[in-house]
Amino acid sequence: MYIKRYCCRIIIILLVIVFGSLSPAILAAKRTLNVGVPRSLPPFSFIDTEEGGLRGFSVDLAVLLAGNMGARIDLFAMDDLDLKNALNDGRIDLVSCVPVGDGGKEGFNLIETGITVDRKFFVNKSCLTITCEKDLPGHTVVLVKGVDYANLYTYSDNINFIVADSRQEALAMVDSGRAQVYISTCSLTALYLIQKNGFKNIKEVGLPIESVPLALAVRSNNAELLTELSVSFGKILENKSYDLLYRKWLGQGVRFSAWEKYIKAIFFVLALIASALLIFIFWNRLLKRKVQEIANDLKRSEQKYRDLIESSPEMIHLVSSDCKVKLANKNALERLGYNEEEISSTELSSLVAPEHRSAMDSFLELVFQKGFGNKEFVFRAKDGERINVEMIATTVKGLDKIEDLACCFSRDITKRKRLEEELIQSERLAIMGQTAAGIAHEINNPLGIILANTEDLMSTAEVTEDMRITLGTIERNAIRAGKIIEDLLSFTRPNPPEKVPIDLVELIDASLLFLKQKLRQKQINVEKHITPEKVAFQGDENKIQQLLINLILNSIKAVSEGDTIKIRVILDDRDSAKWIRLEIEDTGEGIPTEDLPKIFDPFFTARKTKGFGLGLFICTRIVEEHGGVIRVRSNLGTGTLMIVELPMQDTHKGDCSITPEFQGQEVQ
Repeated sequence: MYIKRYCCRIIIILLVIVFGSLSPAILAAKRTLNVGVPRSLPPFSFIDTEEGGLRGFSVDLAVLLAGNMGARIDLFAMDDLDLKNALNDGRIDLVSCVPVGDGGKEGFNLIETGITVDRKFFVNKSCLTITCEKDLPGHTVVLVKGVDYANLYTYSDNINFIVADSRQEALAMVDSGRAQVYISTCSLTALYLIQKNGFKNIKEVGLPIESVPLALAVRSNNAELLTELSVSFGKILENKSYDLLYRKWLGQGVRFSAWEKYIKAIFFVLALIASALLIFIFWNRLLKRKVQEIANDLKRSEQKYRDLIESSPEMIHLVSSDCKVKLANKNALERLGYNEEEISSTELSSLVAPEHRSAMDSFLELVFQKGFGNKEFVFRAKDGERINVEMIATTVKGLDKIEDLACCFSRDITKRKRLEEELIQSERLAIMGQTAAGIAHEINNPLGIILANTEDLMSTAEVTEDMRITLGTIERNAIRAGKIIEDLLSFTRPNPPEKVPIDLVELIDASLLFLKQKLRQKQINVEKHITPEKVAFQGDENKIQQLLINLILNSIKAVSEGDTIKIRVILDDRDSAKWIRLEIEDTGEGIPTEDLPKIFDPFFTARKTKGFGLGLFICTRIVEEHGGVIRVRSNLGTGTLMIVELPMQDTHKGDCSITPEFQGQEVQ
């Protein structure tokens, strides 16, 4: 009897346990879960016009969750703001995958999905001035009706806002130019719609305004549903169905180790509360370490940019709006001879030559007005040295973000100015040579006739003594006039070369830099083919550079716009000696055959209106003084090749020659 009663009790207990475990599933099977999703937020949720229903990541996630809970599901597509209102007033039980910012967590319990979305600016490609919210004033911004834009922008003054019915319509307005900016609450959705609709005139700019998580939201007073959703979400994470869903709609796998810890933490809330103090202490130390790392990174970044400025070959001055120097780099201090204390708070105009001070003040005033400027000045160093510079200045923000500063970059062009003066002097010598030649031609012949007739008269017997004295005076003065003409001609002759070790490659680069303006005016391309990196030899640097400038200038004048000039340097071994072969080739008009024997003659030129014909003559003299050879190869209509051969050591003199293979032309 006792055993029988004991067995009945066991059977009753088992029935209670079975029916107790089945009753929630039975009740849940009869329950309907009302789920709200965003109306148009692809690929998370959107209305498929072809299939006529709701699709997307949020929809499939809600179906999986309801299936694990044994409930049927009704879906409601709404605007972002309508979803919150519907959840508050009980029309829906759950919002699936809604972006939740800092201001959207009040009044709801959230289960974060582990996915974050970026909120960014999308602008018309013609708009080049917008990178952040500070740039919005003065532009037309399109917003989407029903979308929560809380915390997305703080500037509203002087902004023209227009409203679109959907995200697609907003992007269409930006693409057509009706609006300049669209503030997207989900950059992934914006990119999806841009690609789907073929919008070509929209670009994504700037850093994310905000990165917010996607979450499942339920009312704060519905703790039972929150618990069921948490358990259901944990199941789909465990059986990997969530990972498959993520791959289906977002195209990649996802790991939720942090989320799994969060799920486990739900079942150990009390333990988390007990360990909150330890976590706070750990977090505080972690923050201190992070702050220290950021401070170190900032220090390294500052040092990097300081090293960049200090190592610059140009003089750099940072100038305030009252024209006082706030900072100067190492090169500026060394070139001008000041230290940091002396130059600090010194007016920049006091560092230039007296005649340039008013121009410097006007230049800085213009830079602060327009934000940019460039001009040539002459700095005066502490020891009195005058330094010609080309200054480029632009405005930058100061450390206090309030006062603008002018950053002035000054390039030393003293050597270039000297070369320009030498070139002008060379042109003056050419004019003097032309003048001297004209005088010699026009005066020497009459003087010769005078001298010849004077000698004839003095040799006759009929000449009296008085006449002989007079004729002697005429003879002496005619000879003196000839000597004056000879001295005038000798004035144009070059001085003997002063030979020093020079690098031909560096001289070529310097010459091209000197002629860059002429090359740029005709859009001429220069191709350099230099086999060795350095070509050192003994020579007169100024004269070799004059040779290079004359030859390159001839090619510039000979070619048309957009043509190419080729410069080649080759080392050659012959006759037990090393020679340098310099070739300058152009695609210009070439030289007529009848002019070939005369191209190295002084004052011969193929141009009818310009030039004095001294360029190649001077080149010839320079090459001869260095023991070299100059040749020209040319065909009419196919261009000209100038060839200069110089010995590495001064062993013998060369000459200028023209053979059937080599033809030449002087173009000035």
